[in-house]
Amino acid sequence: MFKLDHPQKNPIFDYYAPLGTEFRGLISIPHSGEIIPSEFISYLSSDERAYKEDVDFKVNELIDIKKIQEAGIGVLVAHVHRICVDLNRSENNSILFWKDNTQGKKLVIKDPAQDFIEEMITTYHRPYFEIMKAIIKDLEAKKSGLVSMIDLHSMPSKPTEYHMKQNPKQKTHRPDFCLSDRHGKTCRPEFIEFFHHNLTQSDYECTFNDPYIGGYVTEYVDQFRTNNIQIEINRSIYMDENKKVLSELKVEQLKPNLTSTLIKGFEKFDT
Repeated sequence: MFKLDHPQKNPIFDYYAPLGTEFRGLISIPHSGEIIPSEFISYLSSDERAYKEDVDFKVNELIDIKKIQEAGIGVLVAHVHRICVDLNRSENNSILFWKDNTQGKKLVIKDPAQDFIEEMITTYHRPYFEIMKAIIKDLEAKKSGLVSMIDLHSMPSKPTEYHMKQNPKQKTHRPDFCLSDRHGKTCRPEFIEFFHHNLTQSDYECTFNDPYIGGYVTEYVDQFRTNNIQIEINRSIYMDENKKVLSELKVEQLKPNLTSTLIKGFEKFDT
């Protein structure tokens, strides 16, 4: 079912299936989408700058997807903007959840009715998790050990007032990478430690569960037989956060290192 040699495309996500005979695991990228479906337009402000503030900007372009596919790893990339449907939240908190962005700019100008929420959950939220579940169950059937899964995100280089309210104890300085396993609940220690070691060996600063402990995807996947972590990438190491554009030089440095680290990890824990 999941052995296509091209991305499985639909309006909600692309699924880049593993190439060849190996099937080692899954990478999920739920927050890089920038599409505003037409159903949501009347609920949102017209401030497009405000829309861009909290997108995990171009995270799907920070890895070499073709090389990852060739290494036997699937990649699931969402298209829909997180201000419309937040795929890192449970169904009931996913639709137009972000009334304001993390800079305090108004996003949602009117609240949707419950029937609209339910329709959007069915249309946009549930399919992402249905295919994720199908992929992981397929992997579970093929593997004797734990299935490897990574949820890939990016984070602003400095916490905003919103972030400080959520976690008042966090530092104002943020690392290059934050690796999260909900404080040891979602993977064996050696799994998250492998990625930490390899990234720090490439001179990146990494933390465990600080400032993030993992989100809904991490929690959801934990019901399966998995080693499952969230990785947050500091936006300052690959983009201009003010102009909202990629830095080509920074991406050229980051992309091969991140791709290599991910592949090595999936290969090491392929059991």
